[in-house]
Amino acid sequence: MNRLVILCFLLVIFTVDAQQQTRLPLRDYFFETWNTRSGLPHNSINSLAQTQDGYLWVGTWEGLARFNGQEFKLFTRSEITDLPDSGVRALTPTSDGGLLIAGARGGISLYQHRQWDTQPNAQAMVNHVFKSKNEDLWLALENDGVFYRPAKSTQDIPIIQNVSAYRIIEDKQGTIWAATSDGLYKIVNYTATLMTPHHGLPDAPVYTLLITREGRLVIGSERGARVLNGNVFESPHLQLNAESISSLLEDNHGDLWFGTINKGVFRLSVDGIEQLDAKNGLPANRILSLLQDRENSIWVGTNAGVFRLREAPFSSWGKKRGLSSDYVRTVLSHSDGSLWIGGSTGLDRLQNNKITHIKGTKQGSPYSVLSLLEQSQGDVWVGTYTSGVLKVVNNELVPYLNRDNGLGSNEVRSLLFDSKNRLWVGSAMGLTRVNTDGSLDQFTNEKELPSGFILALSEDKRANIWIGTGNGVVVYNTNTDKFKPIQFPEAFSAKYAFGFYIDDKYTWMATDRGLLRYQHSNGHMTILGRELGLPVDKLFQIVPFKDSLWLSSNRGIIEVNYKQVNKLLDSATKGSQTLAFQLYDEGDGMLSAQANGGSTPSATAHSDGTIWFATAKGVSTVKPARLKEATEIPLPTIVESFSVDGKPMLLPVDGDTLVLPPGVTRLSFHYAGLSFIMPQRLNFQTKMKGFNDEWVDRLHIATAEYTNLPAGKYSFAVRSAYPNTDWQQNDKVIHFEIQSHFWQKTSFKLLVFFIFVVVIYSAYRYRLYRYKQVEKELTSRVVKQTQALQEQASAFAYQATHDQLTDLPNRRAFDGWLADNFTDFKARNTPLAIAIMDIDHFKRINDGWSHLIGDQVICEVANILKAHCEGEQEVARWGGEEFTFVFPDMNTVQAQQLCEQLRKEIENNDFSSIAQGLSVTVSFGVSDSDNVDDYDRLLSRADQALYKAKNNGRNRVECIAS
Repeated sequence: MNRLVILCFLLVIFTVDAQQQTRLPLRDYFFETWNTRSGLPHNSINSLAQTQDGYLWVGTWEGLARFNGQEFKLFTRSEITDLPDSGVRALTPTSDGGLLIAGARGGISLYQHRQWDTQPNAQAMVNHVFKSKNEDLWLALENDGVFYRPAKSTQDIPIIQNVSAYRIIEDKQGTIWAATSDGLYKIVNYTATLMTPHHGLPDAPVYTLLITREGRLVIGSERGARVLNGNVFESPHLQLNAESISSLLEDNHGDLWFGTINKGVFRLSVDGIEQLDAKNGLPANRILSLLQDRENSIWVGTNAGVFRLREAPFSSWGKKRGLSSDYVRTVLSHSDGSLWIGGSTGLDRLQNNKITHIKGTKQGSPYSVLSLLEQSQGDVWVGTYTSGVLKVVNNELVPYLNRDNGLGSNEVRSLLFDSKNRLWVGSAMGLTRVNTDGSLDQFTNEKELPSGFILALSEDKRANIWIGTGNGVVVYNTNTDKFKPIQFPEAFSAKYAFGFYIDDKYTWMATDRGLLRYQHSNGHMTILGRELGLPVDKLFQIVPFKDSLWLSSNRGIIEVNYKQVNKLLDSATKGSQTLAFQLYDEGDGMLSAQANGGSTPSATAHSDGTIWFATAKGVSTVKPARLKEATEIPLPTIVESFSVDGKPMLLPVDGDTLVLPPGVTRLSFHYAGLSFIMPQRLNFQTKMKGFNDEWVDRLHIATAEYTNLPAGKYSFAVRSAYPNTDWQQNDKVIHFEIQSHFWQKTSFKLLVFFIFVVVIYSAYRYRLYRYKQVEKELTSRVVKQTQALQEQASAFAYQATHDQLTDLPNRRAFDGWLADNFTDFKARNTPLAIAIMDIDHFKRINDGWSHLIGDQVICEVANILKAHCEGEQEVARWGGEEFTFVFPDMNTVQAQQLCEQLRKEIENNDFSSIAQGLSVTVSFGVSDSDNVDDYDRLLSRADQALYKAKNNGRNRVECIAS
């Protein structure tokens, strides 16, 4: 009978709409934690709330924090006047957009219209505050019981006394329920009745309450959770009966979340019960509060900070979820709806969220899988690192072709069945073709191929086979049996071809210098690289999906718009346009941003609308439709602060006009878009009506400043948008008026004009008299102004060639010096060495400390470089964390020695004054002018040397030998 009741309850709770929505397993959520190091005043999160304006509020023992997605603003007794103590125990949003806070020493305050209205104190600590439908204020007090404060009254009337009350709630019928140390009380017409074990409740304190969307009462007690079914409380799940439930939540799917005293969080859904505790990511097992925000993220308040679970764009599968290996090299979408995943320690098949290991070992060790291929009949072929080609037969790996029976190398990075059903095997020692009669044809770099290292194979609609190698691309025509090399333009500096995508007009190639586009009609090639805004050099795989291209790289997954990329590459004025892209990494749910390449397929689109990527920590998957859904969520825009001539002003209530005194010279606005899933990626536009009626793009900048606005009426408007989406109708407008000085008024201007007319004749006569004196004075002024302009021009010239942060010469100065002097050095046959230096893992410094710390590190490094570069040696800031050096009259060896000294100076430098625990290392790439005909090539060789230093582990000096 009990099971039937529970089943009926679940069928009601988990409604049809909820079941139709996609529900992620807890392990697939993306986890984030905030604590005192993130800006919170205390790590015990007593309460969480989101107000109608979109802000997230966090109540702690040391004050209240308001979160806008990027930073916390603190409210303590200093900001909330008349509050007896900063400790906040309860947060309750009001129906009209306000926020009630209550806590230690009975303090109660209402935040409304950006102002605090502190209420009369209760007689004890307030564990919960609640406003009923009839506007009564209900108070749950520690040790003192339950009280209510009638509307427009300051008197607290007792209902239940001499108990600790923890939470109060009102159901749809107007019944008040109170959770207390005595148990559950039902309050009707201000009369309380204790619900006894006779009603199915445990004989234990009740800590928390919840009314579901279906109107069901759920209670959390010291001895489990119960749900009111008719007049009897039933257990929703046997596993919860022994747990101490401290908080409750119903999410948008209709699932129930249970926070416990010492076991973390449980979620009960139609899929069963799941648990998340400190072993699986929670900062602590003691749960104090639960909240789901309007973007459907789950916020968990613990005694060790705020923890968030959100449906990140990406989720990952690794060893913890059953894969054979965390290091995945290849992933194949099979026609039967399954996914095949190959890694360093075996091959797996994923179907219906279940992993099947493919059997087969070599001398007891699992195969290291590099590449995968599905034949037209559905058979799966496998390329390995050391064992050649295998075939999956009856869920087991069976050897097929290796070096012992004709394969050039056992390292197989790409496989292809062509339109004539011949198997092509791309290995580290050339290309092998297995003909339909079983015979083999070998193609090597000695004759047909530019390189024997084969990375990618693909066949186009004209039966041409595109072969990507470690030294360019070659195309094999299956009709003429001839190879045609595809020469990369020298200016591209591209060499490796890791993957192909072929459409009707173009072949797209993922190379070590960006995305290369080859036009079929005329062979014209263009490249999308760093010069056009691509954030990385090296791309591995191209996956088309609807109107986007998804590109894998060592720094994450890049999404670009197909039409925008073509427009950018077709434009004759490429420099005036910028590439719009999204870079996804660990912050978007990937376990590792390092997507693997050099084997195919390393990324694939699947039949269920997902895209899968092989990474250094499992296989990551993204569902673009989920990304689109996220950008359709309403996005509130907030003006957070407004200052006049550096002084903060109280923002006006919506619709009101703020009157500013005459003489205002500078207005500053700080605003935010209240998104907690992608706050750093939001775009902003502003408009100052009365000054300029056009929207101005601010990109990601969250401030706007205006100076010297004339007197008049203005309306400042700001709006925000998710990346790559249209602007929502979420304008936030601030109306204000700058008053006029008395001399700016019309009456005063008329008076001045009349006086001017009367005086003008006398002034004219006087001017004739003073003509010569004025002429001399004007001449003197011209001379002074000319001198000032010359000084200003000199200052501008200096600023144009020097970096403002470090005061070092900038890239323009360095390029100019090199262009002006390189030819002279070559003509004199005098050696010239240069070096490029990069601060290692600089992104970690910015992410781990802050961009301010990153700027201080750059300045400190610049000071060290300036102190140790003497004579004619030049150092310049190249850009970002990169610096360049010129060593006149030195060859590579001499320059390398100097760079090694600099590297050691920086490595041994004490950066703790900037940030505790901070250490900095750098990498150098060195080259000289020997055997180099132009300075661009000299720079390219130094850049290659730097690339070599990074690949060899960083914190080192590498050079390119002459």
